[in-house]
Amino acid sequence: MKKTLLFILSITIAGFIFAQEDCADLFISEVIEGSGNNKAIEIYNPTDHTIDLTEYVIKRYSNGSTTASEGYTTDILGTVESGDVFVLVNGQTESTETSPACDPILQAMADQLDGPYPAPMYANGNDAITLEKKNGTIIDIFGKIGEDPGNGWYDQDSTNYAAGNYWWLAWTKDHTLIRKSEVKYGWPYNPGSVPGLPQFFMVQVQWDSLPKDTWDHLGWHECDCQEISVNDTKVKKQNAYFFPNPVTDNIFTIKATDIINSVEIINMIGQTIYSQENNANRGDINIKLEDVNKGFYLVRVNLADRQTVIKKLLIK
Repeated sequence: MKKTLLFILSITIAGFIFAQEDCADLFISEVIEGSGNNKAIEIYNPTDHTIDLTEYVIKRYSNGSTTASEGYTTDILGTVESGDVFVLVNGQTESTETSPACDPILQAMADQLDGPYPAPMYANGNDAITLEKKNGTIIDIFGKIGEDPGNGWYDQDSTNYAAGNYWWLAWTKDHTLIRKSEVKYGWPYNPGSVPGLPQFFMVQVQWDSLPKDTWDHLGWHECDCQEISVNDTKVKKQNAYFFPNPVTDNIFTIKATDIINSVEIINMIGQTIYSQENNANRGDINIKLEDVNKGFYLVRVNLADRQTVIKKLLIK
């Protein structure tokens, strides 16, 4: 019943209609709550157009607070293309006695590094995080504003949690959380704020959990919104993913949602420095580079259905 409540497109309560339109605005697609200050959040664009991020902010509501105090808000910058993601990562680069630096490999995967403490990417598993418009409109909520769940939220209701039961099962602490592919929009209603809507933040309803410091999924998101129109027919928008990214030994794997025909690697001045055909007729291909300088590159993945995916790759 809880899962059904969370995914229905329109709910009528006391004469009001609560409607969420599929694939119409940004939403939070991944939250990394890792060791030390290894923290990140990923924002996904499910729409069919590029979105200007300068009208959006990310906020942290710390330890049950109902407001995001000064310093707990970050303006995000740039644009995010259709079907792509924006990644904000903790920006601390030096360790102190009480606060370790964020892992530089995680920082290298960022589109933007967050500001100094107490910026949103200093959140722990018991802090609510929101994606909001600058006018104060909430687009998506991770957690529950105004509730301190102790270690973090999990797959039991917070009343049960507050009673001291299952406290060791917190999902939002020391985990990577990935939005399920069937989620097509953010959830702007704070749990418990509207009668008839979910009263608790039940993590497993919309999120899958991975172990601490797992980053292989960061930088891409699989979503059922990934469809495009071809000759008035809806077809799935293809995507490609790199493992690992950043690349540390010049060897990496590309996996795609369709058969890969060929791959090109392009430097930042537009020169193709590497190309490889995929004679195996598979949806994955292994790449081994030689004599390639460290830095950012663009990878063009040409797929069997004539779609092309272009993504950024970091070689360290």
